[in-house]
Amino acid sequence: MSFDRYRIQTAIELDIGCTDLTKWGSYLQKFKDYEVTESKCEKLLFELKQDASDIYFKAVFSIADAINSLSHRRHSWAVIKLYYSVFFLLRCSLATKNIAFLKNHGIYTLNLSKGGKPERRDCGKYLGEKVSGDHKTTIVTFLSLCSDDILSTNSINGKHVYDWLMELRNQVNYRERAFTEPINKYFFSNLFDKSRLKEQVETYLKDEVCVYCFDEDHCALAAPLKLATIVKKELFDFINFEPMDSGRQAEIEKLLNETNLVQSDRFRSLYQFGRS
Repeated sequence: MSFDRYRIQTAIELDIGCTDLTKWGSYLQKFKDYEVTESKCEKLLFELKQDASDIYFKAVFSIADAINSLSHRRHSWAVIKLYYSVFFLLRCSLATKNIAFLKNHGIYTLNLSKGGKPERRDCGKYLGEKVSGDHKTTIVTFLSLCSDDILSTNSINGKHVYDWLMELRNQVNYRERAFTEPINKYFFSNLFDKSRLKEQVETYLKDEVCVYCFDEDHCALAAPLKLATIVKKELFDFINFEPMDSGRQAEIEKLLNETNLVQSDRFRSLYQFGRS
């Protein structure tokens, strides 16, 4: 199965000398010894900026798709879409800090600054459990590198917001024997009323002190939206181009047409940076 791989992963493989993905594992020691030089920084950052824009599209599209589901009173799968939006946003945020994720018999990060070397991330323990897999590794890495994260300033039922969202995703996707439709267990009721959904989303977007992000009746949508507003600003400063072309913007707006959020300047600013 062929697919578009992350540009930064391909760029590092080629820089090390691997042109055959099936043999990438045999380059493990060369990969571990790899060091970013000043002459390579600009090229590698160019690839990371393109990847960051693609990841950001995945995040905002997932949020829009979840909101579309909520407008049709489909809430269970919306939980999963919103959790994935957070995963994508954390990856994007780290990219804006010059941190690239790479794989070779494990998950590594590489700081694309002079002297940067691969650092293994899927190791050790977090909350008593082994750190493994893309999702837990991303959360743990983000928390270890981003101590100023506003969503780390409080918790929900003793859990970090990102852990709480991951647990909710796991509950809906793996543990509950059936989706709970038509009974809503995860979202504030206004989100199921198309005449009030836009107002509720804008309330979350305007929440500067994250009151709703730490309330379990609101967190599943409020926290992803808050994180999106933060990462949007980070990405705006990281790149000098529009992260989504008109085709991608149109796909997001198709999901929002019934919710009136296309008329929301605050929401629209998440996917339109105003750059040509």
